[in-house]
Amino acid sequence: MAKDYRKPRIFILPTGFGALYLTGALAMILIGSAYQNNLVNMLAFFMLSLVFVAMIQTNNNLKNISVVSLNCEGGFSGREFLATTVIANNAKVPRFNLESRLRKMKPVSVYESPSTLAELGTLRLRAAYPAVKRGRHQLHSVRVSSIFPLGLFEAWMWLNASSTYCVYPEPKGTRTPPFHSMNEQSLRTSLIGGDDFHQHRRYQNGDSQHHIDWKAVARGRPKLVKEFNDGATPQVSIFDWQDLDGLPTEERLSQLAKWIEEARARKASFALRLPQTTIPAGSDLQHVTRCLEALADFDEGSTRAPGR
Repeated sequence: MAKDYRKPRIFILPTGFGALYLTGALAMILIGSAYQNNLVNMLAFFMLSLVFVAMIQTNNNLKNISVVSLNCEGGFSGREFLATTVIANNAKVPRFNLESRLRKMKPVSVYESPSTLAELGTLRLRAAYPAVKRGRHQLHSVRVSSIFPLGLFEAWMWLNASSTYCVYPEPKGTRTPPFHSMNEQSLRTSLIGGDDFHQHRRYQNGDSQHHIDWKAVARGRPKLVKEFNDGATPQVSIFDWQDLDGLPTEERLSQLAKWIEEARARKASFALRLPQTTIPAGSDLQHVTRCLEALADFDEGSTRAPGR
């Protein structure tokens, strides 16, 4: 497959301030001509010259820019998902006041203000967008724009960038999660009282100094506490699709998503059982993400299993 070497097309239009400024410059020219006032004419033509300079410089500010990567993190429906765009400057002059956004999406919040891209350098731009429809969505381009230097014009271009993001079901529902009866105190006792190393966790006030991983602290890491157990098999909750009979498909998915969020908050181990799909038990972030992605990708047709 031949590589496409065509440069992206740059578009440019006056901003609201630029249109007002240009109108003022034209009005000054008319006034200077009507009253034959040379000082007014000089000011008017000076203002007009800035318009042409700003137009050229704003256009040049987007030249030789490319997208290195576009990464999106999953989010819950009705909330937000985070998109990170890394752009590169292929020129030996810096670029200024650069912004990025996804096609047909307006960012809810921007985590980096318009930024400077160093010569032959890279720049990371992050923004949060509304997550609307459950499922897996494809992105094929990103918009990079700038209003540098005077804010009279906005120039933008569309750059090819592929990425996929998941929108998980909205976590809601009124049914009680099927957690086991082991309370938090019993769980904590079983973790601390054994001899087998279980995991690290963040240090909290009141934790024993004997359980702090001082070797990790010496390497510059934050205070971590070692947790041990007695080698016993931990209890596992099973979040089963069949336990939610009577609910519509989307409500079932939302209820399962809420149970997963509650299990994550409690650091509880759980398994997920869907029609034709079973995810073994786990409790780490990777396991939680895998389960939520399974809910996002769920196809209602899979509920019609053979024999039912």
